Amino acid sequence: MIYQTFMVGRDVEEFDSGYGESSRYAAHLDRGWALLDRGDVVAARTSVEHAQEVRPDDPDASVLLGAISLAEGDPAEALRCYERAAELDPEYLEPYVAAAQVCLFDLEDPTRALRFCEDALELEHLTAFEALDLGLLHAECMLAQAGPPTEAGPALSGDNAPNLGQAEDFAVVLATLALAARGPADNDLNNGDPVHAEAAETLMLDTDGERLDADEQRDRVARAFQLVMRWARLKLDLGDIPSATEQLRALTSWFPEEADAWYLLGEARLRSKEVLHAAEASLRTLELDARVPLPEWLPPVGRLQRRVLQALQRVEIPAIRQAIEEERPIAVLIQERPAPELVAEGIDPRLPALALGTRLDPQDTTLTLTGIAIYVANIARVCRDATQFEEELKASLDEELAVFFAELSAPEPVADEEPVEEKKPRRRRRRKS
Repeated sequence: MIYQTFMVGRDVEEFDSGYGESSRYAAHLDRGWALLDRGDVVAARTSVEHAQEVRPDDPDASVLLGAISLAEGDPAEALRCYERAAELDPEYLEPYVAAAQVCLFDLEDPTRALRFCEDALELEHLTAFEALDLGLLHAECMLAQAGPPTEAGPALSGDNAPNLGQAEDFAVVLATLALAARGPADNDLNNGDPVHAEAAETLMLDTDGERLDADEQRDRVARAFQLVMRWARLKLDLGDIPSATEQLRALTSWFPEEADAWYLLGEARLRSKEVLHAAEASLRTLELDARVPLPEWLPPVGRLQRRVLQALQRVEIPAIRQAIEEERPIAVLIQERPAPELVAEGIDPRLPALALGTRLDPQDTTLTLTGIAIYVANIARVCRDATQFEEELKASLDEELAVFFAELSAPEPVADEEPVEEKKPRRRRRRKS
């Protein structure tokens, strides 16, 4: 997958004071990031401390310290590190973005996150990628402030709708993806269309005008893909389904092997009541996800079944407690992913768990819980190890059972006239990609 997060540092060579200082500093930082990527936060912290001994007042080390603190589960300390980095270099973009993300996603303080975004937007010389990234983050903060969308409509709309960045910045990012899909050429750099030419420079050249290698180009494409996916998600949250659908269709045509784009397209199609197209996109998601092998740390089936049964024993839902007291069996099915026929009916292809029910009395419309299906691949895709998997398994089980019994207790809608029969999905619960 190319949907990922990026952390971009400055070019340390610009600040070299001689005697190989920048080489030592960069080596410590590179090693620190590599160790952090491998999950060795203790060694990563040692590397960044060595870097600070070389350059105690350089902000890149503070940015890395912030990432390490975040990995250690201390977002408040991470924020202090990012604020320190911004103090050391007020023109350095990365600390503002990182601080805004910590405030929004970890500290759940969108108001403070907005202030960091607004400070960053005042910086000079933002690239199209950076400007669009900030615009999207600013809009995400506004949506978080306003609260989630409701059935009556999005949380923000009309004159109150946030600006998702400048149109010209989005055009450059989109053109970068289109160019990458067909393959760039030297004559693209001299194209008369300024958007096309800037996209070609973004894809092919670094800030010094030197050619990017294949790995660097892939990083640029990955970042552009991420930005357009975020843009489409925000458009969906704001109720602009046609715009989101248009761009997601473009993504799936340019990158037909990217499951995340198909998944979000399925949601867009579902929201516009295009049920057949939604099913097509969801089945494609299921097919592409199935190509990803299961992680080696995944617990064996027998242990997973025991964990689910133990979790059911602790669920504080009256119907579950009654079933346990009456010793009624509840089947536990461990599968990799939902079956294609369920996805074709409207079940989320990335659903982590599905409660199964049946009518014990044909004359009674009430469903009785008879089993729970656990889709291990869908849980594992958001986990890094077996410990996190078991935590996510319990959370998924609790959430699915709560939804199942909430639907059972919901009153039937009262219609003023005979309803028109409409083909629609069964229960479909989606998580954001």
